[in-house]
Amino acid sequence: MGKALQIRVSAVTWNEDLLEEYWPKLTELAFSIPVKHEKHGVLEMVRALDEGLQFMDWSEARKTAIGDDIHKAAALKTAIEKALADWSPRRANALSDELEDVLDRMENSIVA
Repeated sequence: MGKALQIRVSAVTWNEDLLEEYWPKLTELAFSIPVKHEKHGVLEMVRALDEGLQFMDWSEARKTAIGDDIHKAAALKTAIEKALADWSPRRANALSDELEDVLDRMENSIVA
């Protein structure tokens, strides 16, 4: 790292429209949660779902159907951020694949 120039390794959702294509039900649920949504990316969706699980009055059926996977997704989000902070983009990439698998499973399991 230079005196003024900082090099970062980061994870971004390159096309936010893909969330609605891949996970339409999760996207609708996540971005209906009243938190500040600066972006509509994958990591932001996971954060919103985690907060929704904690603070929203969701049905027991919904909590049972996706609650464990929300916890897994939140843990993977944290692990991705740690891998990036540790300059391990290869590890972060592997974790991102795991995260997307969890999101796929949640999309197929979500209930009202």
